[in-house]
Amino acid sequence: MNQLNTLRELNPDKHISSIGDQAFSPFGRVLNISGTGSMLDFSLQNFVDIEVGNTSYVASDLEMEKFPVIAEISRSLFGEVAVQAGCCFGFNTKMNGMEYHKSSEVLGAATDMVLMFGQVQDIETQDGIYNWDSSLVKYFFLPAGTVVELYSTTLHLAPSRVSPDPFYAVIILPKGTNTPLETEPNELLWMKNKWLMAHTDSPAAAKGAYVGISGSNPEIKLIS
Repeated sequence: MNQLNTLRELNPDKHISSIGDQAFSPFGRVLNISGTGSMLDFSLQNFVDIEVGNTSYVASDLEMEKFPVIAEISRSLFGEVAVQAGCCFGFNTKMNGMEYHKSSEVLGAATDMVLMFGQVQDIETQDGIYNWDSSLVKYFFLPAGTVVELYSTTLHLAPSRVSPDPFYAVIILPKGTNTPLETEPNELLWMKNKWLMAHTDSPAAAKGAYVGISGSNPEIKLIS
């Protein structure tokens, strides 16, 4: 709890909840699956090629997908639908936007991190215009070693680190998610099984993603 308390002191304008709080229940649940520790350690040891300041995402890593726990997650959480396992890692501190999938996502924290969430139900649509207000963002501290399921209605994007060191998160999704579309992006559909609304200040917006976030682009102040 010391890390969480320090983050709260550094970010008094944000109500950062514990992932164990009841407030997390609309967004997902904590998973207790044996064998995840080796998978998380693998991410720390094998995804190291990143420049300071950048954030990277590898959708599928064949070596990680050999871990027996991946097959168990495919069976128990995705009903034997084929899944991919990869890693999101880097130096992000900002919300930058919100995405959702038409499926759950499993996220394993190899390091401490803060997750920023919203709900699909709060996306406003009028005359073909989509908007989500960033004042609705909810903040959760996820300690290293924790694995969660995020529901399909949970808006999210890359985690935020909590210290000068990079964050590492294992990401498990149905196979093909977050890979390039076979057609042109359409409205919010940015990649396969990835609907994205970018903040105007984000890297995704600079690449042409739909800008659908109103309000500020929240940023986490780090523990030094």
